[in-house]
Formats: sequence, C-alpha cells, structure tokens
Amino acid sequence: MKSYVFTLGFHEDYIERRLYQTKAQPEDIIVLFSGKPIVGGVRRAYESLKARNLSIGLPEPKLIELEYEEPSKALQQARQVISKLKEPIIADLSGGMRVIVIIVYTALLLERKHFELYMQPEGSMHLHLHIPKEIIQCIRHPLSKEKQEILKTIMKHPGITTKELAQTLRKKEKTIINHIVELKKLNLVAQKGKLAGIYPTKWTPVIITPNNTREQNTNKQNNKNT
Repeated sequence: MKSYVFTLGFHEDYIERRLYQTKAQPEDIIVLFSGKPIVGGVRRAYESLKARNLSIGLPEPKLIELEYEEPSKALQQARQVISKLKEPIIADLSGGMRVIVIIVYTALLLERKHFELYMQPEGSMHLHLHIPKEIIQCIRHPLSKEKQEILKTIMKHPGITTKELAQTLRKKEKTIINHIVELKKLNLVAQKGKLAGIYPTKWTPVIITPNNTREQNTNKQNNKNT
C-alpha cells in the first residue's frame, strides 16, 4: 500500500499519468487538495478523475478543501490529513493554486514523512521535476561533517576506492565503508562492486555545493579582513 498526495486544479490528466506511471493499486490511498470553496472547474476535474478511477478499479480519491485565506488553519488541516497517510508517499504538486502547493509541501515537511516529489511544468507532458525521498531526507536531516568530507573527496577524485578514501581522510577503512553504505542508500554515491571505485551521483552536488559556497565566501571575507 502507498499513499498519493495531489494538488488539484482545473485539469486531472497529470494525476492520471502519475497514477499509471507509479502503478497505483486498488488498496492505495489518493488524497487531493484544493482551495475552499471548490470552484466549478476543479469540481469537474475531480468528478472526471473519480469516474475514471472507479472504472479501472482504483480507489475513489478523497478531496480536501483548504481554507487558504487563513494559512495557519489550512496548514493544520493539511497536516491532520497527511499525518494519517501511510508511507511511502508519492506527492505530485503540479496542479492547483500556488498557495495550496506551498501549504501542502510545507505540511509534508513538517510531518517528516518520507515522500517523493513530482512537479510538471504547465503545458508539458514530457518534462517533470522529480526529487527522490532520499534527497528530501537529506534536506530535513543534514549529513554529518564526516559524510560531507567523504562526498567532497569523492567529487574531487571520482573513482577513488574506500582504501584510498581512508588514507586521504586518515580514517579507518571500516568506518569509510560504513559511511559509503549509508551514502549509497541516500543515492549520493555509486559503486559497482565492493572493491570498485566510488563515484558521485547527479544529486551529490545538490547536497554539497551550498556548503562549499558558504566556506568559499567565508574564506574570501576573512582574507579581506586580514
């Protein structure tokens, strides 16, 4: 069982595609968020999605109206609903008003749920933003300094081995191996075998670059002051 979270606007086609692409099942939970009161276009999109789901054996989506004119109240409403959802959660926030998107995304973060985030640009069926749950986990729970140093070294020396990492960082190889196992789970490093070289993934610079930038800015400022 998995849970789906969508923000609903005047169109439901992106929801249908996401359900299909992620192989939604009859036992899954589907929640749609929209502003209160529900306007005609949103209601029609909901009824269309509801009819389609029932025709192919998927669960009836639950439509939640958020009182977005009172953000604190809307956020509480969204959190109450999301807190009851089972993980894993697939969140597609491609539709609806921006204020609803922000409220729902904030609620997901505040509930500390493990979720994957999708967003699709308007008018495009092929392009979409996908942020894996592991990266969102890194945003909520920053990596330790030790793991950051390991990633920085791997980025400087792609293909470096665990033994070479241990020598470079002056750590026990067993310690490095344990960190690499965790970093693999977070999709931040890739290694084809235990003895093979270690490489950064496309997500590694997302996690490491801001820290490097701050360090560089600090060093520049210190140089100016001396």
